[in-house]
Amino acid sequence: MDLGISGKVAFVTGGSRGMGRIAAKMLAAEGCKVAIVARTEGDIEEAVAEIASSGGAVIGVAADIMKPDDVTRAVSEVTAAFGPPSIVIGQTKFNIPGDFSDITEPEHYVESFRSYTMSQIYLLHAVLPAMKQAGWGRFVHIGSAAAKEPEGAIHHVIANATRPSTTGLLKTVADEYARYGITVNTIAPGWIATDNAFQYLEQNVGITTDEARRDFMIGTARVPAARMGDPAEIASAIVYLCSDLAGYITGNWIEVDGGHHRSAF
Repeated sequence: MDLGISGKVAFVTGGSRGMGRIAAKMLAAEGCKVAIVARTEGDIEEAVAEIASSGGAVIGVAADIMKPDDVTRAVSEVTAAFGPPSIVIGQTKFNIPGDFSDITEPEHYVESFRSYTMSQIYLLHAVLPAMKQAGWGRFVHIGSAAAKEPEGAIHHVIANATRPSTTGLLKTVADEYARYGITVNTIAPGWIATDNAFQYLEQNVGITTDEARRDFMIGTARVPAARMGDPAEIASAIVYLCSDLAGYITGNWIEVDGGHHRSAF
């Protein structure tokens, strides 16, 4: 299937590892010019080398998207190298687990809001003007299923409190910019087999083996698919939302969670 995005410039935050890295590889395979944007130089270099070895057009940019100056600089560097980004994948990592009674520092909630929501505000301000001028753009946020239905089996009160703000922001921006050929969507992963998920299960539940993780998915998390998702299953959904074919999908919060979310709507 030709996704119609060959030659587009893709700005992939968190593109050096996990789901973001796989999405970056898939976008490069579609003919996109890909910018890997992350904080760790070594991880960036590995991701860039992997895509370049397959003939992809790729650069790496070290930046922290929770810092507005870094976002401005990163977008400027990518624009100078490839042109203005018309595909943007936005995500951040913030993890202070605990129940409400465990979190005694209110500032942690503010830090979470800065990470999840303000980072996307900085990105949107930096890339939307060029998308609007071009009459085409794709912005995909990698969020979490917990934004809509907090997961009782894990203890993430801070994320449960702050992630919904990002979803509300992006729905509003999607409404404002749809008329300019720009789509804004959120992908909501469930339990995905990433290092972060493995670390959480090990540190908080004492689970370290594939068999134990599968038992947890069936008996505790109650995921109908009875397994964790593969990161590529998230990345492929992301890349489709970046395609020309997905131009009539906007303002959506799309779960990729093995059926974990229980509401029919």
